[in-house]
Amino acid sequence: MAEFDDTDIKVDIGVLKTQVLTLSALCNKMDQVIEKLVDQHDRHIAKVYTDMDNRRLETEADIKEIHQRIDTVLDKMETSNKEIMEEFKSLRKDMNDHNKQEKDALDALLKWKWMLAGGIIAISWLISHVNPDTISKFIK
Repeated sequence: MAEFDDTDIKVDIGVLKTQVLTLSALCNKMDQVIEKLVDQHDRHIAKVYTDMDNRRLETEADIKEIHQRIDTVLDKMETSNKEIMEEFKSLRKDMNDHNKQEKDALDALLKWKWMLAGGIIAISWLISHVNPDTISKFIK
């Protein structure tokens, strides 16, 4: 045991203490690096979740806007459809009025035609059955 003196052991213990202190300092630095990495990771995750929430809110807002636009277009289409139907009704009424006027005018022409035809028949009968001298008395 002479090989290991007190001084050698003290030197070895001093070296070990130095190495332990160095390892402790190195571990402390590693702890600091790990804490910084964890903090950076947490900030990054928080940013990702914030971005996801913002995108979700933007998407919801876009969907609401699209629904509002669809509702607006549907309202305009409904209004336009009502206006078109009113125009159809008005056009149908105008056509019926015009057809009635045309029918009345045609009926008047037919009435006049048959009255003329009756008058011609009556005059023809009179001419054929009455003496021409009698007719000349009425004319003078």
